[in-house]
Amino acid sequence: MAAGGAVAAGGPWRVEPPVAATPSALVAATEAALEALARDPTPRLRWYRSTAPALVRGRGQRGWQPADPGALAAGEPLATFDRVGAAWRDALVELGVEDVTTHTGASTAHRRGDARQRLLASVCFATRGRGEVLLHERKLVGLSQRRRRSGVLIQCGLLRRWRPGALLTAVGADPDDAEIARAAVGLDEALARPPTDTAIADAVSARLAGWRGGDPAASAHPPPASPKDEL
Repeated sequence: MAAGGAVAAGGPWRVEPPVAATPSALVAATEAALEALARDPTPRLRWYRSTAPALVRGRGQRGWQPADPGALAAGEPLATFDRVGAAWRDALVELGVEDVTTHTGASTAHRRGDARQRLLASVCFATRGRGEVLLHERKLVGLSQRRRRSGVLIQCGLLRRWRPGALLTAVGADPDDAEIARAAVGLDEALARPPTDTAIADAVSARLAGWRGGDPAASAHPPPASPKDEL
């Protein structure tokens, strides 16, 4: 389950219809949404699911061979991540999820460190960034952004299940890496009765409703779950 917000200056939020599509189609739509801000600066909120697993490389991960091309780039301002992360945290608490916090320190990813540090940095959910949401001190919601002159795209990913074996195999690492397995957790694995996608989308959207003066709460229902949404 993922959300993407393309934000420029001012105006009410526009909620895009929820979609389920292939990884390449979703990446293309993400790029298009960001470029569209040059023509129409209205902030937009998108909810979407990938219909197949994919490895999407960030700007600092170009050394890895991808299963499916794409790009997510980290950036600033940190205050934006704080606000988006808080919206997710508060929405989950409202839905009865306990022991949810946000990471307020510096990023733990070291893309220019030793081989181990670079591996951890390449597996986004193995490290923590500003504003990212933790459940029982394990990463649950990851954040990233891309910037253009016309605006910024903030992307959020909520884990339903954390099964990093296939991802680790794709990057040539040990699929049974215990540290990486402990770094994150899926909502469906941690809770006996996890909230539905619809409930989460509505709660997060309501928390963002005051941002830029819009109301993204309406029609923010994600599509049905795909059987291949673990990555």
